[in-house]
Parts: sequence; structure tokens; C-alpha cells
Amino acid sequence: MKKENLLSIGALSKQTGVHIKSLRYYDSLGILRPVYVDSNSGYRYYSLQQIPVVDAIQLCVDLDIPLKDFTDYYMDSSSQIHYSKLIERGTILAKEKIQTIQERLAKLEKMRSEIERGELIQRSDGMVRCRFPAMNLLLAPYPENDAEMKVLALFHMLVRTAESSGLTINYFSGRLLHCQGSQRELLFYIGVDIPNGVRNLPENLLQLPAGEYLCCKQTAPAVENAADIFPEQFALDYEKYVIESELSLGDYDCAAPPFELCCSLPN
Repeated sequence: MKKENLLSIGALSKQTGVHIKSLRYYDSLGILRPVYVDSNSGYRYYSLQQIPVVDAIQLCVDLDIPLKDFTDYYMDSSSQIHYSKLIERGTILAKEKIQTIQERLAKLEKMRSEIERGELIQRSDGMVRCRFPAMNLLLAPYPENDAEMKVLALFHMLVRTAESSGLTINYFSGRLLHCQGSQRELLFYIGVDIPNGVRNLPENLLQLPAGEYLCCKQTAPAVENAADIFPEQFALDYEKYVIESELSLGDYDCAAPPFELCCSLPN
């Protein structure tokens, strides 16, 4: 074979704008074999017809199509590049990426709004009335001896329940005081989201509707003292939930995070 009619790997790199290391990598994957390798020098040589193949490989890279799947769109035994299939696959992946980005932006917007609310409470010396969206909480009885390891074990148990049920865990967790009449129940919770299509929900899932809450900051956990902190609400006879969580702030103190208590108001 006459090397004069072929492109060296360096010439192919200049012609396509693809680094020599990448071309060698494509060779190792078996998707761009040189048509000739000099037995003395070991230099690789490529034909002009392989330039479109390199372009197709780069399109796969740009579209995040795994290169191991490139043989679905081109094989050495064929001179055809199946662009229709390649574009269809790339379109599906691009739409999935757009959806992922939109979900990420929605999550960031939710976190930003929560930080704004948290900083409003942090600046306030009294109660702040807030409207909370509907919340889904996985619950477990809070241990009488609130040792750190027991609480951590509860957290991991609820995470396993969420994962086995197909639920998505969010960043929300803490303690919940459920009050109905003279009964008081202290619970540990983690927040979850219910993806579309999930039907079999666990029995320990509490779905709180959107509603109004009275919120205040606390320097330490204090949900046990909720009746003293919210005397007017506890004087009224209605089913209420007092949610305790770390206060969401733009600058988070890992060593001593502030807390907030939020008491549900009557409908």
C-alpha cells in the first residue's frame, strides 16, 4: 500500500482538529482502525474516507453518546454512517439532559427561596407567619434517649425505606411533634418527594397539605417546649404539627447551626 495516498496520524489530526491522543484512543476502542501501520516505524496511516468517520465520532462525543456504542452507527465493513439513528439517539439524550437541568434549576430555586425565608426568620425577634407547600415526610418514633447514634440509625432506616419505595430524598429532616387533643407524639422525619408512577407508598409516610405556619428561631432544639413557645396555638383545640429543623441560611454554621420551630395554624 502506498503511503503517499494516505494520511499520517498527525495529518489526520490537523485535518479534523482531533488530538492525536484521541485518535489513538479511538483505535484502542476498535472504532477507528488505521488502514495501514508501518511495520518498521509503527506509524499509523488513514484514508481520506475516514475523515467523515472521525467527524461522526466527534458528534457522538458532543452528544454524550458512549463511544462503545459507535458501532451501532458505523462499522469498518460498511462505508455508511447511519446519521439518522445517531441524530435520533442524540435527540433523546439532549431532551433527557434538558429535563435534568430543569429539575436541577427547580431544586436550586426551592433552596434559594428557603434560604430567603430562613434569613427573614433569623433577622426577626418574634414570630413569622409562613406558608409552606405540601410536604411528604417519612416518620419514625423519636427515641426517649436521643443519643446521637440512635438518631443516626433512625435516619439510615428511613433512607432505606425511601429507597426501597422508590421515593426521592430531599434535604429536609428533623423532629416533628404531632398534637391531637391531649395526645403528644414526638417523631423523627426526613423529607421525600414522590416521583411520577410511584403508587405503593409506605405506611409511615405523612402527607402534609400546604398550609400556614407560625415560625420562630431557636438557638437549640426545643420542640419539647412547643406548648410554651406557642401558647396561643396550644390553647386552641385542633390537630397541629410542630416542625423542628435547622434554619436554612446562606452562610451555614456546621458547628452550631441555628434551629427553627414552625407550628401549623388552623385551616
